[in-house]
Amino acid sequence: MKTQHDPAPEIIEVIDDDGEAFRDSTASHASSASSRGSRWFGPAAAGALVAIVGYSVISSAINSDKATSKLNPLAPQFYVADPQPGFKMYLAEQRGESQTTAADFSEPGPAQLWGTVDATATSGSWFVISRDSHHATGRNSYRTLVDGIEVIVERDPASGEKRLSFSKGGNQLEIYSRGWVDRQLIRLVRSVGIDTSGIHFSDPFFTTDHTLILDSDPATALFGQPVARVEYATGMPPSLSENFSITVAANNIADPTDVAKFAIVQSTKFPIGDQTAIVGQSAEDPAISIVQWHDGQRLITMRGNLDAERMQAIAKTVHKSADDTVRRQLETPDSVSATRAVPHTVVSGMLSDGWGWTVRVSHRDPVDPNTGYLWWIGQPGDTATPSETRPSLPSGAPTIETLVEHGRTYILAKVPRGMTGAELHVSPTGLASTVTPLFDVDPSLADQFTAAVFFEPVTFTARIVDGDGMTVAVWPTS
Repeated sequence: MKTQHDPAPEIIEVIDDDGEAFRDSTASHASSASSRGSRWFGPAAAGALVAIVGYSVISSAINSDKATSKLNPLAPQFYVADPQPGFKMYLAEQRGESQTTAADFSEPGPAQLWGTVDATATSGSWFVISRDSHHATGRNSYRTLVDGIEVIVERDPASGEKRLSFSKGGNQLEIYSRGWVDRQLIRLVRSVGIDTSGIHFSDPFFTTDHTLILDSDPATALFGQPVARVEYATGMPPSLSENFSITVAANNIADPTDVAKFAIVQSTKFPIGDQTAIVGQSAEDPAISIVQWHDGQRLITMRGNLDAERMQAIAKTVHKSADDTVRRQLETPDSVSATRAVPHTVVSGMLSDGWGWTVRVSHRDPVDPNTGYLWWIGQPGDTATPSETRPSLPSGAPTIETLVEHGRTYILAKVPRGMTGAELHVSPTGLASTVTPLFDVDPSLADQFTAAVFFEPVTFTARIVDGDGMTVAVWPTS
C-alpha cells in the first residue's frame, strides 16, 4: 500500500512483516489477483447460501455521499426455477415470517469501503470495515493480541487478500482487505472505532491515498433489500452438494458501478426475456456464480456453486410463484438425498480447558475419491461426530492448513501415502515446539494425516519434514 506514513514501531513489534516467517509478498497494491486460486471461502461458504445483504446503513462519522439509498420495501414475492434434474427446494422464506431468522432479512451493521483510485475487486489497494458481516471463516489463520484484543488474521496467498476479525468496544468488527500488509492492518485495528454516529478512525493514516468509496459492504449492497428467497440443493448438507438460491429484493444500490466492480468479477451479459442479465463470479468467492436481473422494481439474484453456463440456463426458467405453490414444492431436509461421507479419526484428546478435541478426515464424495477431502473439526460440546466440516486443499502434494475456531488454533497436515516418516513441526511464538508424525488413517485414503492444536493467541510457523530430513511444506506461504 502506498502511504506517506510509516507504521509505528510498536506495530512492527507485534507482527514483523519483514521477518522470514511472516514475509508478505502483497505489500504493494499493484500485486495481481486475477486468479484467486484456492480460497478459504470455497465450498464451505457456498453451503450457507445465505447472502449477507441488507437494506440500510448507518452513515459514517466521515461524511460521504456514497451511502446506499433507501426505498420503500416491496411486498414479498417468491420467484422459483423449473425443476432441475436432481435439485430439490429445501428452503423458502419471506420477510415478516415469524420463523425467518436469516441475517440478510434484518438490518446489517454499518460498513465502509475505502480504496485507491485504481481499486477494483482484483486490483489496487482497498479495505472494507464492517460490523456483524460474518465474513471471517478462520481458514489459513493465526491469532495475535493488539492492546489486549485478540485478532484473527486470515490470509489468502493466491490473491493477497486478508480478513481480520476482532471484538472492540462490545462490537464484533471485521476488516477485509487487498494490498495491505499485516502490520498496517494492525494499525487499522488500533485506529477504528464505532458508536451511534457510525464508524470513525482515531488515526486516518490511510487517507493519503485511500478515499471512501461506499458507505456499505459491496457484497451486502449487491443483493439489495431482500423480501423473499428460495434455496435448492441436490443433497444435504448443501455444502457437500450442488446448490443455488434465488433472492428477490428491492434495489437500493446508489452507485451500481462502484458496487459491481467490487462484488462481481469476470461478468458478462445475456438476455432473459426482454431484460438484460449479468452473470459472473463472486469477488468474495470465485467458486460461486452470480446471476442478476430486474423484473420491474424487483431485483432478482441467483447465487450458487454451479458454473456460469448452467446458472444462465436455470435463470431463464425463473418465474413468479404463489406462496401455496412454493410450500407444496418444499422438501424437508431428510427428503433431500444426502451425501454420506464417513469420517476417520486423525487425532483426539482432552485439552486443559476440560473439553475434548477431535480432528477427522473423509472423502468429500465417497463415490468419487478424486473430489478431495473434508476435515471434520470437533468443537466444545460435540458429543459425537465433529460439528465443523472444512474442505481440504487439493491432494497430490504435502499441504499444511490452519483454522482458528472457538479460541483454538488448528494445524492440519497431509502428505501422499508414499512419503514415509514425515513429521509436522509446529513452533508457536513463546511456546514449546511440537513434532507429530503423519500416518495412515484408513486404507481407503490415499494420503497420510496429522493435526495439532493450541490455545494461546500467538503467531507461529509450521513445516512438514520428510523421512530424509527435507522440508517439503511450510506455513505461512509467501
